[in-house]
Amino acid sequence: MIVVVSGPGGVGKSTVVAELLRRYPDMQRSISVTTRAPRPGEVDGIDYHFVTEEQFTDWIDKGLFAEYANVCGHRYGTLKSSLEAVRPQEILVLTIDIHGGPSIKRLFPGALMIFLKPPDVMELERRLECRGSETPEEMAERIELGHYEMTFAKDYDYMVTNRHLETTVDIVDSIIRSVLRR
Repeated sequence: MIVVVSGPGGVGKSTVVAELLRRYPDMQRSISVTTRAPRPGEVDGIDYHFVTEEQFTDWIDKGLFAEYANVCGHRYGTLKSSLEAVRPQEILVLTIDIHGGPSIKRLFPGALMIFLKPPDVMELERRLECRGSETPEEMAERIELGHYEMTFAKDYDYMVTNRHLETTVDIVDSIIRSVLRR
């Protein structure tokens, strides 16, 4: 099963997915490719595959991506090979942007689509500030982008408000379990 988790930057997608991975020993996280530099503590091949613009463009030209997007001046993508290798009994979770989700759903119609949204814009701003990885200009761009990204929630199977981590993970966990039982 492929599970797509999307939402605006700073909503807590990576944190929710990390907790899901702790709960599901058989769940794996798809490792996205990006052209941005690693944030403190991020490791190539574990958090992302960090590549150059040239390599990313080459992989686009070779048709290696299931989806890719430009987000705040950087490129992100999911390799087709990582999705095609998923067996029916496995759970692969993707943390991708709002444009990538529908692309995955077109290629893999059985994918479970979950949209995380913040309780409000003020909380989204606070989370981005706490992350401390963006300049004030980048943060303003992320907040503006977040407003736009929220309009895509309707394209997802489920929308979950991320107010409190444990509650959000419990809700997403119950969604996954209910779909697995079908």
